Amino acid sequence: MRNLHLACNTAVAQSSKLCRWVYSIFRRSLPGLGVNRETVMNETGVRFREYHVQPALAPFVKCIWSQESDQQVFDASRERILPDSCVELVFHFRDPFRTHFADGTNDLQPHCFVVGQMKRFLEIVPEGRMGLIAIRFYARSAYLFFQRPLSEVAAGIVDLEDIWQDRAHELSERIALAGNMAARVRLIEETLLALLSQNGRYDRTVDRCLQLLETNCGQLNVAQLAADLGVSNRQLTRRFQHAVGLSPKEFSRVSRFLQALRCLSGRQHSSLTEVALACGYFDQAHFNHEFREMAGMTPGELFTFPNVAF
Repeated sequence: MRNLHLACNTAVAQSSKLCRWVYSIFRRSLPGLGVNRETVMNETGVRFREYHVQPALAPFVKCIWSQESDQQVFDASRERILPDSCVELVFHFRDPFRTHFADGTNDLQPHCFVVGQMKRFLEIVPEGRMGLIAIRFYARSAYLFFQRPLSEVAAGIVDLEDIWQDRAHELSERIALAGNMAARVRLIEETLLALLSQNGRYDRTVDRCLQLLETNCGQLNVAQLAADLGVSNRQLTRRFQHAVGLSPKEFSRVSRFLQALRCLSGRQHSSLTEVALACGYFDQAHFNHEFREMAGMTPGELFTFPNVAF
């Protein structure tokens, strides 16, 4: 992924009028969060803020962030969100967004929902006044906050009430009624700590598998990986799907795609063929096919396609 300390400047420079707020929605790999930080986009009255993650949650939560607008937003362009290997919870306390999926369908987002591991792109657009707070989990740890397998929420948006049931409804209402963002962050942290205490059954084998896949950008043989970890291929796949949401092979594809994004954004190679081979694709045709499947565009279109988040 791109080093997204550049995200704000890039989006403000390239996005049109009321679409400028979109740069941070949903799926960003943000820089390390040591302090609370706020970005205000004056033209649209949008406030984006990242919050310090307390030490007890820092090994599991990548970031907590919020976004609000002072006015209703109805004419913004869609933003395309690419797979990023994270799992995210979103709570709307004002008007939900609309999601447009890769298969051409669309739906209004629930007021609280989970976005599982993505295999393909999706697009989002606001439909009113913005007000949301979100939690982004590392791929290796999201399952610790859910009792159901993450395979049930992969590649989609699932109403959190279907998973957390009454807890989700109560938390969503309390977030909506809270007087400020600091109170909302406290509510979320209290809930996450309680869930971690209840569900915190750490799978060391899956964690090690993820480390190896991410370190090698998905360029590992899964059968050999299972043997090295001392489990059968079938057992590793079952445990990995439960904890991550994808199979090891599917996660490898995402990791390889993310490495390709890093190479493209960093201009590390002189040609797309060099990028393809460096990232473990058979050739440029294989690279183009998988990239189009995940991003809905070719690698060459990445920096000319409007409003792309990665």
